[in-house]
Amino acid sequence: MSTTVFTTDPSKTIAPGFLVASPKLDDTPFERAVVVMIQHDDEGAMGFILNKPLEIDFGSLIESVNEELVPHLRPESFEKPVHFGGPVRIEQLWMIFRRNIEGEEDSAANQRLLHKMREPGDGALTFCDGWYLAASGDLIEGFAMGHQHGAHRPFIGYAGWGPGQLESEIEDGSWLMLDFDDDFLFDRGATVHWDEALERLGVDPTAFLMMAKSGLA
Repeated sequence: MSTTVFTTDPSKTIAPGFLVASPKLDDTPFERAVVVMIQHDDEGAMGFILNKPLEIDFGSLIESVNEELVPHLRPESFEKPVHFGGPVRIEQLWMIFRRNIEGEEDSAANQRLLHKMREPGDGALTFCDGWYLAASGDLIEGFAMGHQHGAHRPFIGYAGWGPGQLESEIEDGSWLMLDFDDDFLFDRGATVHWDEALERLGVDPTAFLMMAKSGLA
């Protein structure tokens, strides 16, 4: 049986990009996870698991924390699942989104959103051209009520690594790296499939699992 060796360069920044879990992470919160990376530098790394939807939807979650917003919530918000982003800060709701500028009205709400994005420390940051991460309740509620438009995905918790921790895990073979592609981030329905991520890397998922069981992965 031939052995395939997957090489990585953990010295380069991974954000923005994706991490694809290897079978080494089975039986952990990262089993068959696909993680979008928001930040990676000398101080550590931060990302969100894309393919672990929870049983609660976005509208119901907002409703549970702020009943006053119930009459204003978009029906579509009750169809959007909230995802488990990772085991860190699971009490915090986060939003990854892309603001839809073309064809959008120059409303007061949109002007407030733009103003918030320019303010340091407001809970929103850009991690790739046109893409944002928000922890601000006002910004997140704006999507639930339809005041803001564009692709968006809510998360509870995030994945975090200390200095050098992620690099060590990559060298150990726990993760494969995949280049950033916004189509892959949002245009996959409710889940992002681990199999498809491996196929993009030219890795056969079945063979990958067999190699792991034989200790070759």
